[in-house]
Amino acid sequence: MTGTQEGRVTVLDDVEWVAWDLAMVSGALSEIATTWRRAKPCHPGLPVGLPQHLADLAGRLAADVRSLAVTGPQQQGDLELSLRLSALREGIAYAQAITSGPGAPCVGDALLWESVRPALQRTGSLLALA
Repeated sequence: MTGTQEGRVTVLDDVEWVAWDLAMVSGALSEIATTWRRAKPCHPGLPVGLPQHLADLAGRLAADVRSLAVTGPQQQGDLELSLRLSALREGIAYAQAITSGPGAPCVGDALLWESVRPALQRTGSLLALA
């Protein structure tokens, strides 16, 4: 019985780390949304709602991951979380590409994007283990 409890504690710890990382991603995306809103007058084509939409997705995903700590992992739920994380990653990559690279508008979000990448990598790794 002890081995089972120790394994469960590890899964719960992983769930908390995933939720923490997703909350951090959500916060960084909210900050990016602020930089985009401030840059809008100089860059009228910037889709200022996109980063906040992604922040909201990350926040909902963090809440759903936290609920796993209560209900326990379920195969169907894990697959859904993985798919939603994949969609979040794709959305983030798309949004980052808008203000990164040659010819892209400089809006002051580069360091914020850099803070998002490691948290998403950890999240993907930990979700695979949970």
